[in-house]
Amino acid sequence: MEKFYSNIVGTAVGEHDSRRSFTTVKDVVVDPENGKIVAFIVDLRRNLVVTPVDIVFWTDRILISDHDAIIEAGEVLRVSQIQNKNIHIPKCPVETEEGKYLGQVLDFSVGNKDFILKKLFVAKGFWGLFRYENRIISYKNIVEILPKKIIVKNDLQTVKEESSRGVAEDLAAG
Repeated sequence: MEKFYSNIVGTAVGEHDSRRSFTTVKDVVVDPENGKIVAFIVDLRRNLVVTPVDIVFWTDRILISDHDAIIEAGEVLRVSQIQNKNIHIPKCPVETEEGKYLGQVLDFSVGNKDFILKKLFVAKGFWGLFRYENRIISYKNIVEILPKKIIVKNDLQTVKEESSRGVAEDLAAG
């Protein structure tokens, strides 16, 4: 099952044995090399996180073993490295390898079991009022995630293919 970033932010976090939640997810830290969530930020000011290994169960809320699973981001080397690079996927511009601008990331989805990035939802906008050229980009089409942009494989191209009758047909390939 996939979870959307827009739904992850605001998800309640509580102890597995208790019905009471004590915080919510404020943001996520995604590893740009493998697309995996390495931490859920639960306090932006103090930079406190919950790592996926500490999550016992994740449905409509995130259940952790106990309150001690919430730690400072600096205690996890990979989290602090990614935060120092200032890589943030939401609202990040997306371009092809050739430099064609495709839009900004409006949302993205991750697997709730493997915590791996699945899809980017990208669109161009006009003064923040109108969206057009909406696209869904699979993670396998992402070439590189940089601090200021995401580079994906080249856009759809027209490819000539020989049909069974020997006539070339135009097909969209992507």
